[in-house]
Amino acid sequence: MLPAMLRAAAVALVMISACGKSASNQDKEKPTTPSGDEVIAVPGGEKAVAGSPEGTTPAGTPTPVDDPRFHLQPEEGALTVDKGEAKAGAEATAAVKLAPATGYHIATDYPIKLTLEAPAGVTLAKTEMTAGGRNKLQGDAQTLSEQNLAFAVKATAEKAGAYEIKGVFKFGICEKDSCHPKKQPITITVAAN
Repeated sequence: MLPAMLRAAAVALVMISACGKSASNQDKEKPTTPSGDEVIAVPGGEKAVAGSPEGTTPAGTPTPVDDPRFHLQPEEGALTVDKGEAKAGAEATAAVKLAPATGYHIATDYPIKLTLEAPAGVTLAKTEMTAGGRNKLQGDAQTLSEQNLAFAVKATAEKAGAYEIKGVFKFGICEKDSCHPKKQPITITVAAN
């Protein structure tokens, strides 16, 4: 009986050893960063680091996270971004407005967020504006209803010229039976004379 048990133990060790080699060979094939983090290929040719914040490359730089599937479609409504104008050194105001199409409405209980990034030479009154959410708070919005959403973006350009403020507008648009989260890139032009 002892020889049979020894043979069974030997077979088990060989199987464990073979499995261990297979797994270690797979690990060797996976690309890693200098810090040892695994690099994972993501759609669009970019690479993300396992365990790193979403939307970063191995070098830690942001990756494009724009996905046209989450853009507002013409049949869902219209997004209007007005131009802001003022004298150099004075505050200009540009409106960002959302109007749903017939049969759609704005999800006022969705956490609405407008995130902005100013170019050099431009100062923003706020880089992040919010509205909506569980309590349907108006927050930074000038107008918040199921049929109208508007933000007033205030920017000051130091010198005369035309500037582009880049941003991402997150909101929800609903039809009768379903709601759809949106993540729309926007550009606000500010002209200073």
